[in-house]
Amino acid sequence: MPSFNPGALVLYHGKSACVTAVTKDKIEIRIEGGNTKSVRAKDIEFLHPGPAASLPPAVLPAPDAGELIELIEGEQLPFAEFAELAYGSRSAAAFYSAWLLLQDGTCFTGSVENGVAARPREEIEAALAAAREKEEKLRRRAELIDRIRSGALLPEDLPAMREIEQVAFGESASSRLLKELDIEPTPQKAHALLLRLGVWDLFVNPHPRRAGVGLEDPSCPLGTLPDEERTDLTHLAALAIDDEGSNDPDDAVSCEDGLLWVHVADPAALVTPGSEADGEAMSRGENLYLPEGITHMLPPEATGMFGLGLQAESPALSFAIRITDDGEAVLEKMVLSRVRVERLTYEGAAARWEESPLRELRPMLERFKQNRRAAGALFIDLPEVKIKVREREVAITPVGITPERELVANAMLAAGSAVARYADEHGIALPFATQPPPDAAGLPEGIEPGLAAMFALRRSCPPSVVSTVASPHAGLGLPCYARVTSPLRRYGDLLAHQQLRRIIRGEEPLSMEYLDERLAAAEREALARRRLERQSNEFWTQVFLALHPGYESEAFMVFRQDDRLTYLIPELAYEFKNRFGGKIALGERVAVQLTRSDPAEGVANFRII
Repeated sequence: MPSFNPGALVLYHGKSACVTAVTKDKIEIRIEGGNTKSVRAKDIEFLHPGPAASLPPAVLPAPDAGELIELIEGEQLPFAEFAELAYGSRSAAAFYSAWLLLQDGTCFTGSVENGVAARPREEIEAALAAAREKEEKLRRRAELIDRIRSGALLPEDLPAMREIEQVAFGESASSRLLKELDIEPTPQKAHALLLRLGVWDLFVNPHPRRAGVGLEDPSCPLGTLPDEERTDLTHLAALAIDDEGSNDPDDAVSCEDGLLWVHVADPAALVTPGSEADGEAMSRGENLYLPEGITHMLPPEATGMFGLGLQAESPALSFAIRITDDGEAVLEKMVLSRVRVERLTYEGAAARWEESPLRELRPMLERFKQNRRAAGALFIDLPEVKIKVREREVAITPVGITPERELVANAMLAAGSAVARYADEHGIALPFATQPPPDAAGLPEGIEPGLAAMFALRRSCPPSVVSTVASPHAGLGLPCYARVTSPLRRYGDLLAHQQLRRIIRGEEPLSMEYLDERLAAAEREALARRRLERQSNEFWTQVFLALHPGYESEAFMVFRQDDRLTYLIPELAYEFKNRFGGKIALGERVAVQLTRSDPAEGVANFRII
């Protein structure tokens, strides 16, 4: 074992060090950087007796490797002789340089203690080829980084962008490329980089993949309609009233003998409890409505089979409802039916406002609405829009509250109220929608009627929940309520129809436990889709703004929290925050101009003008 004398050059954790003092149990060393340490002999490796003038020692010019290999080929030289042969000296610098050459491992193998030999020529060639390949990869990588920094990608660079896309889609939390670029690996930063590089454009919506929500329709087969008895209601004038372009009509209204008839699509005729289609629908919760398009919870063929008015006659589940003089909705009949339905837009309904059956429906549904108002129903009137993305354009269309829309909405609420009351009275478990009263603390005193008041009212409302136990729905002003008019679009409605069909056919009802289990799974997925819809609507609004630099509009200040103000742009139904406006009153209208819209970061900034 070599003697560790003061001044000796040693190796400590792969770096040079100099012995400064030796005691019985410990060796004091000075390491690169000047710090000292107390170590044991087994922790260091002797390299040269010294004295070591500097740390690390000077590295001598590399020798001719080929000539050196020829000189020692076939021999195992002591390390000192190898150092002298390579560098013509036995200095500390020569030993350190020889050790570095040995560490390189390309041409030589061995150790300070056991000596050095030249590697076989075929191994050297393989090592040199690997080194060249590694160097070439590093060169190409450095050139890629330079092109990314300068924004000048080549077509062959696109596959390398996949790892950045995975971060942008929220499918990976790290990226070697982003780390090398010193960019934080967040979905927003990755998205912004992809936009800057032109890998993505503004029309890539990353939110569905971030949410882990697929955009494929289910493909399970439905089969053919069962041969079952249905009441013939084809003599009734039935109107399915919806927006222009709607392609899933699942409810229609009629009037006969003073009764409101609400006819609803009947997919539960084929989507039975526990079937494959039922499982698919439960796993989705509801249709997903994005500006880019619709993803259905049921196979698309269900719409063609059950959508009201899409065939000459449609199978339906029909509710006959009496609206009492006091405005309460009472279920008189509930039947499986055949109906003949005419489809109308809201504009088409307005043109036939004075014709039957709308003429007869209007006064009874107005009684129902006023009964709800007297019970404390909240009529929140905030701007709504429809956003559509078609052919690389974003169209935002305001949706106003019209008498026709109110009539249809109240007809559907009357059906839900009447069915819920019937189920509650007869002990039938259903997916009841309930909502506690608004939080009075969230309603500022003395606020003037208008958008700010409506905004405050909405903020004060606790979320509605679905439960198999009937409770009041304060927001609707109803003692109990169940959603039963959209079984093509919402699993809760479909589940209600599965239960109601069993009641009509005299079969044993589905248990409360069964409904609870199915509802819990479906509502969890439905909530994720509603959140995705909000995120996507906000994203596409920001894309719209990015496509319209300098956009100007009017906005209303609707909420103040300290110096943070919330404004609402009615024509976009878009909210933004701004710290400017200390003298602007709650509810005041101001003119605003867009200063920046960044869909990647999810922000749009405006200035008050």
